[in-house]
Amino acid sequence: MMTAAVMALIAWGALAFGAVYPWAYTPLLAGCALVGALGLLLNRTKPFPRGTGPATLALVVVLAAGLLQLVPLPSTVLRIISPSTIEFLQRYTVGYDDASHALSLVPRSTAIGLAFLACFTLLLAGLTAALSRSGVRRLAQSIVAFGVLLALVGIIQKATLGEHAWGGMKIYGLWTPVNLLSTPFGPYVNKNHFAGWMLMGLPLALGFALGLAEHGTRHISSGWRSFILWFSSPEGGKLQLTLLAIVFMGASLLMTKSRSGVGGLVIAVILVSIIAGRRLGSARAGIAALMTLAILFVVVLGLADSEFTSRVTNRMSAVELRKNIWSDSAAVIRDFPVAGTGLNTFGTAMLTYQTVQHDQHFQEAHNDYLQVLVEGGILIALPALVALVLIARVVYRRFASREDDTLTYWIRVGATVGLVAVAAQAFVEFSLQMPGNAAMAVVLLAIALHHPPTRRRRSSSQLPTPNLQGSGLNSE
Repeated sequence: MMTAAVMALIAWGALAFGAVYPWAYTPLLAGCALVGALGLLLNRTKPFPRGTGPATLALVVVLAAGLLQLVPLPSTVLRIISPSTIEFLQRYTVGYDDASHALSLVPRSTAIGLAFLACFTLLLAGLTAALSRSGVRRLAQSIVAFGVLLALVGIIQKATLGEHAWGGMKIYGLWTPVNLLSTPFGPYVNKNHFAGWMLMGLPLALGFALGLAEHGTRHISSGWRSFILWFSSPEGGKLQLTLLAIVFMGASLLMTKSRSGVGGLVIAVILVSIIAGRRLGSARAGIAALMTLAILFVVVLGLADSEFTSRVTNRMSAVELRKNIWSDSAAVIRDFPVAGTGLNTFGTAMLTYQTVQHDQHFQEAHNDYLQVLVEGGILIALPALVALVLIARVVYRRFASREDDTLTYWIRVGATVGLVAVAAQAFVEFSLQMPGNAAMAVVLLAIALHHPPTRRRRSSSQLPTPNLQGSGLNSE
């Protein structure tokens, strides 16, 4: 039941246009809070997963820091902490007369941002407590299966309807994006955000495939005949289906022609290849990685056309645009260094600080880390950095403990690499600001952090085979 509930959240978040509209993100947030609370309730008698307490507490501190941005302060105090807030309010708030006001430029927008943070934190805590070995496998293969469905939606839609909103393309053939300058792909209004989802899903599929391959081939004798016999077995069939899923998901990502997506994919392939080489202790893994990477570049060039080439070489559409946004963002940081402008208020701040390209309104910084500094200042950025370090430390300790069986280890690798890939994309994009993508990232983080109950180590021949029909996160 829990697996079905988590998959419903992931599917809704992606298929409902990334859940960017209130009618879509409201039920998503309610579902995240419900699933998280249910996970904690059902596992209240179990000790909280080792090492995750400090990381969870750090996220709570981030939430508390955000709440401070909503506290009404007298104008005298506000002038001391954030004098630029007073100046902004005097210029853009009708009727403002030095009355008390929160640190946030728009408290209602910040409250919405904090609701996202609270619900996602609760989901993370609940899933981290609830995940078991068998539950992780079921959840991973369900995500991979949904990834195929999402990829097919994007591929078929592009083949039949095109990708240009200004040319009459409609998402699902029904809905016209509000911004006709956008280039949708699949359910997403922005193809870079579709690529962001695939950057998380693809490495998980790669990890699942490598886990199946290592577990299944460990006991077969050398030679092609024994390998082909195993590959034709039911266990080998699971690997074939997973590889087919990787092909569809990879093809859809490449068809977006997203530069940030392709860059993230290269990072993911390199990381998975390095990890495979170290685990297997063979140079063959490194050679296979280089061959895979070369094939990817060939496929990219094969899919590329003059439009894609012009996007790569057009500096104004990429580098210059981001350079302008980041320059204006730096000006906001200088004026709001302590408490920021308030979560979810970047677009509001740009009403004053945007200095170029006035035919567009910058709603996002196209760099999530820079946007945290703009909206949160030191007040939020510092505890957020502490939370990130603590989370990374817990994930590292999970790998260092060597307590995972083969398949669980590789699923954890896939989830971790997926998070690294989308984190790299976040330097130039804002895919994680899509609520559907954020929910997917939380699920992957729970997989990377989870610590199933310690049990007697069994020989590899006794390792359970993933049940492709099961569901539930708490069964062992």
